Amino acid sequence: MEKKTQEFASYNVLARKALIFGVPVITLFLCIVAMLITGVIGVALGGLIKGMIVPLLLGVVVFVIRVKCMDDSRAMEDVVWNLKGALTRLICRSNVTSFTSTNDSLAKRKEDIREFYKFHNLK
Repeated sequence: MEKKTQEFASYNVLARKALIFGVPVITLFLCIVAMLITGVIGVALGGLIKGMIVPLLLGVVVFVIRVKCMDDSRAMEDVVWNLKGALTRLICRSNVTSFTSTNDSLAKRKEDIREFYKFHNLK
C-alpha cells in the first residue's frame, strides 16, 4: 500500500518574507531612504548629474536584490550571513574561520582525548 503525501496550501507561505515589487519590505524601505538622502545631498553639493550617481547605484542594487529574491524570498538572509562570515574572517585574518552548531570546546576535546587513551589503554 502506497502512502499518500499530504500537501498543504499554507506550507510554503509561512516561511516567506513580505515582498514589494520582488524586494523585501525592509530592504526596499532602507534603500529608498538612502536614495532620497544621497540624492538630496548629492544634488545640493555636486549638481544634478554628479548628485544622481549614488542614487542610481542604489537603484541598481535594488534591482540586483529583486533578481536574487525572485526564486527565494529569504535570499537576503543568506547574503547577510555571508557578509557576517566574511567580516569575521577579515577580523580574525583567516580564510578558514568557520562556525558550527556543535558544542566542541577545548576542555571537552581534551576530555574526549583522555577518554580515548583510557579506553584503549594508551599512555
